[in-house]
Amino acid sequence: MQTILAVDDAKDTLMLLEFDLQAEGYQVVTTNDGLSAISRMEHGDIDLVLLDLYMPNFSGLQTLQAIRENPDFVNVPVIMLSASDDEDEIVEALELGAHDYVTKPYLAKILLARIKNALRLRENSLKLENLAHKDHLTELNNKGHFEELAIKALSHMSRHKENVAIAMVDIDHFKNVNDTYGHDAGDNVLSFVARLLESSFRDYDIAGRVGGEEFAVCMPHTEDDDAYNACERFRKKLESAIIPIGDELSISVTASLGVASVNSETGEYDFKQLMLSADEALYEAKATSRNVTISHFNAMLSKGRSELENVSLLDENQPLERVATRNLDSNTSVSLENFTTEEVKMTEGNSAEMDGIDYQIGVGNVLGDDDLFREILQMFHDDHHHDGEKIQQAITNQDYAQLKSVVHTLKGVSSSIGAMELFEQTKILDIAINQQDADNYQRLFENVSFQLTRVISTIKKELNI
Repeated sequence: MQTILAVDDAKDTLMLLEFDLQAEGYQVVTTNDGLSAISRMEHGDIDLVLLDLYMPNFSGLQTLQAIRENPDFVNVPVIMLSASDDEDEIVEALELGAHDYVTKPYLAKILLARIKNALRLRENSLKLENLAHKDHLTELNNKGHFEELAIKALSHMSRHKENVAIAMVDIDHFKNVNDTYGHDAGDNVLSFVARLLESSFRDYDIAGRVGGEEFAVCMPHTEDDDAYNACERFRKKLESAIIPIGDELSISVTASLGVASVNSETGEYDFKQLMLSADEALYEAKATSRNVTISHFNAMLSKGRSELENVSLLDENQPLERVATRNLDSNTSVSLENFTTEEVKMTEGNSAEMDGIDYQIGVGNVLGDDDLFREILQMFHDDHHHDGEKIQQAITNQDYAQLKSVVHTLKGVSSSIGAMELFEQTKILDIAINQQDADNYQRLFENVSFQLTRVISTIKKELNI
């Protein structure tokens, strides 16, 4: 059933419109002013608007302009209703984007015919838009629309400091399928993989076909580990699936996947860079064993550790130098055995005993630079010493979006300074938030609060704050 929003400050007109439209089978929503109409349209279920031209405070033309300036309403037709037949007003309404103009008192048959025509045009427009946005074979988003939607998602995640991940998916040895069984069989495989992608990921994840046998998935609100696990679930489903490709004929295929993620702690929300990182991880997956998921974060972490392990120790008589210029991710933990003899002496002589903080992990994350580590401790104190109050307030106010944001960020930075017990407690609370286990928020927060107080006290003592 299609829904029509009727907007008029005259109650008798609204009653008449509601009677005529409901008799024709439409669902009718009414409001008597423009601002309420715009607010109601944000629900996303309005198929057409009947809009009075003259209304107090916020006129019909002002309402029409506000509707047309909102990209979410671009496909909603608007028919103006007015007792005026002034040509200039009619032209102005049409130039602002009205689909039609009907004078009052209206004739029901004429109004209903124009409504049907406007809705028919809208349906055709949506079909054309869908054709322009969808891959004709798999019915997933095509490359251009995937990029458009993913960029919007990244922008939204950036504003709210949320995690986002992108996965690249490539069917292994797909050319062999086409060469052995024909292109119709290949099309069956592509369609099957597309349907499995849609069913394996969440409704708000964005999936698209970005190449011949390549697909991509953008996953908002997702950490690297969770994205990796989701990709692994899909990979295993595909690995065990039997795909029909013809009469009494079926095959199995596998896929290689590369995953990259970003958040406010690890980098810029740049679509091209994120796609490049996911593609690099995919290339590594294809170059190793195929039928595997590679996380770009874990791949870079392994590479960084390997580089450190291969660096020769410096001569103790030479000036102290950094053994590596490459910065690792804030979540990377590096053992002191990866540093030079002088650097080990330096770290061992500086506050190796810190209550609530593993100094070796913390300083290892910055490649043994004690001065930099202390700067990071100062930043942690400045940015997070009120986090306990923020978490408590969010729990009290049931502001779960704020609760998730504070806890998740605190979890990430805790591991970067070596506050591993705080990290473990925030991780447990973070999991409870993901599972919406509100009954346990307060109890779990008490453990977080204890560890956070402990860490902040240690930093104050160490830095003489």
